[in-house]
Amino acid sequence: MDLRQVLTVGALIGVVCWGAWVTKTIVTPEKPERQLVKLQLQGLVTEYLQLQARSGNEDQVAAAATTRFMSELDKAVAAVGKSGRLILVNEAVIGGDIPDITAQVKRAVYAKVPMPKVAVATPVQQDMQAYLSANGDHAAPAISSLDPMGAAGGNPQ
Repeated sequence: MDLRQVLTVGALIGVVCWGAWVTKTIVTPEKPERQLVKLQLQGLVTEYLQLQARSGNEDQVAAAATTRFMSELDKAVAAVGKSGRLILVNEAVIGGDIPDITAQVKRAVYAKVPMPKVAVATPVQQDMQAYLSANGDHAAPAISSLDPMGAAGGNPQ
């Protein structure tokens, strides 16, 4: 055997090893299969917005709290994604047994952002009395002077 044959055999072995490595890299997935999970994202956002609307907070306070809530929600969802799970919104899931992580995300967000408290509603009668006393009783329409048919929009004829 001369030097040329040794180099040729070495080059062929190198090419075969390189080909095997490339084939293994292409065929074998780099990451293990990701677990699918579902999240009721619209439900979480709707629930928070409804609570915020009923809280009686000033507009600027409510806007700042909502911005913080959305930021923490994004962080919680990103953390789940980084853990190797693929998140589907609940509306995208048609069938199958996919684990729901909504409660987990909700706990993570509300651990950092307080849930809005619903303001105590005052009775309507008290509100009306306060309005009338502030504006005087002359602001109230005389209900007894209206014709029942005319008040209902009908024509008595």
